[in-house]
Amino acid sequence: VVGRQARGLLEVLLSLLGLLCLGVAIGVAAGSVPLPLPSVLASLLSAVGLPFPTASPLGPSGEAILWSARLPRVLLAALVGGGLAVVGAALQSVFRNPMADAGLLGVGSGAALGAVLAVKLGWASQVFLALPLAAFGGALIAVLAIYLLAHTSGRPSLHGLLLTGIAVSAVAGAGTSLLLVATEEFRVKTVLFWLAGGLEGRSWPHLRLAAVFIVAGVLALVLLARLLDLLSLGEEEAASLGLHVHAARLTVLGLAALIAGAATAAAGSVPFVGLVAPHALRPLVGPRGRHLLPAAFLGGALLVVVADLAARTLSDRLDLPLGALTALVGAPYFLLALRHHEGRL
Repeated sequence: VVGRQARGLLEVLLSLLGLLCLGVAIGVAAGSVPLPLPSVLASLLSAVGLPFPTASPLGPSGEAILWSARLPRVLLAALVGGGLAVVGAALQSVFRNPMADAGLLGVGSGAALGAVLAVKLGWASQVFLALPLAAFGGALIAVLAIYLLAHTSGRPSLHGLLLTGIAVSAVAGAGTSLLLVATEEFRVKTVLFWLAGGLEGRSWPHLRLAAVFIVAGVLALVLLARLLDLLSLGEEEAASLGLHVHAARLTVLGLAALIAGAATAAAGSVPFVGLVAPHALRPLVGPRGRHLLPAAFLGGALLVVVADLAARTLSDRLDLPLGALTALVGAPYFLLALRHHEGRL
């Protein structure tokens, strides 16, 4: 039985990895200026020292499009999707709720407030990477506020953390609306597209900056997979097994905020990825963290890479909002999953 489970897990992971590689290859080849897929593969493989002799070269302009514009954007899409999916899987263990997502931490609302503030003060146009850095700072401040407010009456319950997160999100959303009303019209378009989610204009510096936080946070959560398994048992059961539940929750929530804050800072609002990917893959790989987290990362990465490809190619005139496309897939899935979950209660 164990051998069959291991083979099944390996098959799922290899299938997701293969689909992700295919999605990345198609993503860097497709666009307003299509690039021949064999030539793209030849250029990518030659960069790591592997020959691909049958393809014709891309030429200087094609190489510039591939390496300067498309590849960092597609890799960032994969990184953001994978990070958000891992956050969703971790929060679903902490809250023991398959419907949990990064929105519970107020990350998106805090990041939006930071981004709008950077635009309002003119930092976004004057300082390189000011917009994602301000968004990241806003996300972390929102999570810190949730921690402080939830602890004012002693050790918080899960419901207390949840309600505090909703309250902080509402306050941050109100602040964002007030700043948008007071912001000059020519600056509003910049932040509105960011709020809707998107990777337009993202390059290697954005990828490197996001990777520092997302990769570190994801690896830390993978190393804490057993802790997540214990938290999913419930507070009393986890405590009886020797786990310091309060410290464990704070550790997981802090890492989740780090990952989701960096992802939101890089790509804006990309909803439902953290819900859809782990929820869909749990029946295939099981609930154990060391199985689910890697599968969720690959599944979330694939989802956002495909969504970003659609955002770039569905319209000839402009990039569509990435967050709107993930919501079009995620919202119906959420409703179906919620109905199924309630039907089992």
